[in-house]
Amino acid sequence: MRNMMTLAAVLALAGNGSALAATKFTPATGPTCKDESTPELGSWTCPGPAGYAVRFADEGNIVSFTIAPARVMNKSEPTAQWRGAGKVFGDKVQWIMRAGVPRAAVIRTWRRPEGNDEGEVQELSVFAIDGARACPYAAIEIHAEKANDTALARAEQAAESRCPEK
Repeated sequence: MRNMMTLAAVLALAGNGSALAATKFTPATGPTCKDESTPELGSWTCPGPAGYAVRFADEGNIVSFTIAPARVMNKSEPTAQWRGAGKVFGDKVQWIMRAGVPRAAVIRTWRRPEGNDEGEVQELSVFAIDGARACPYAAIEIHAEKANDTALARAEQAAESRCPEK
C-alpha cells in the first residue's frame, strides 16, 4: 500500500510539471545561428528543437520571422512581417512541445504601431505551428499585467490549434 501511495505521489508531481517539461528555449542570436546577411538585409537562421528552425530578417523598416522545419526553411514564406522598431526581436524563442514536436512558439518583438512612425510597441508574439506551416496566433502587450503568464497560456492554446488554409 505504501508503494502505491509513493507511486501516486510521483505521478501527481510529474503531471503537475508536464507543462514545464514541454517547454524549451533556444537562442535568437549567437554562435549556433547562421548569418546570411547582405549589405541590404540582415538575415540569420537559428536552430530550434526537433529539426525546426527560425529565420529572422531585418531590412531596416520591414522585418520578418519564419518558423519551419530546417529542411524546408529556404522554401518557406515568412510566418509574420511587420514594421520593426527598437530591438525588433527578443533574445530567445520559447517552444511549446507536444510529443517531442514544436506546436507553438513565443518571442518578444518590437514594432511600430499602425499609422505612427515614432511609437514603439513591445509584445510577446505567439505563433501556432502546424507541421511545416506556422501562423500568428496572438500578441500580448509586454506591459499588460501578467503578460508572461498570458502569453504562455495563449501558446498552450496555440499548441492545440491548426493554421488556417491559405
